[in-house]
Amino acid sequence: MKPKIRKTYAATALCVVAVILALVIISSKPLFTDPVRCVVMTDAETDKVYFQQPLEADGVFSVSYIHSVNKSNVEEYYRLEEDDQLYLFRARYRAFGAGVATELEEGQTLSYEDGYMIIENIHYQIPNLVYRVGTVSDPLIHIGTQVWHMKDLAPPLTSVRFTIQDKYL
Repeated sequence: MKPKIRKTYAATALCVVAVILALVIISSKPLFTDPVRCVVMTDAETDKVYFQQPLEADGVFSVSYIHSVNKSNVEEYYRLEEDDQLYLFRARYRAFGAGVATELEEGQTLSYEDGYMIIENIHYQIPNLVYRVGTVSDPLIHIGTQVWHMKDLAPPLTSVRFTIQDKYL
């Protein structure tokens, strides 16, 4: 091979490598990883991201808070299902109050455990899951055994939206 042709091949190869590196650097998704399903909490008005955390394999997370009227603990359980939609599937609370179920719908079950009423088999699609970060009450996010305080993640009185998004971590 002639020296001039070698230089042309070397220059072309160098350009190809430079383009690939530039694409990797500016791309928001790495070339050799799969996306991870994450719970993402954003400001409901501005979409500012306050929190993102991978879901566990079961696709479940919950939010617990102190009920504003009856001052007892409520925990609502959500699951990402095969149709990529969020569903409320379980609720756990100690006392009745505004917004808390007082009657079972067809297929739902009620049980009692450690002073809590537990409604299961709910299957209620939640297209827009929004909570408000309290000033007195401290809503908590639960994924597996991990717990996060919403007041540590977002400003007080902020309405926050929960979505499930594919993220490259």
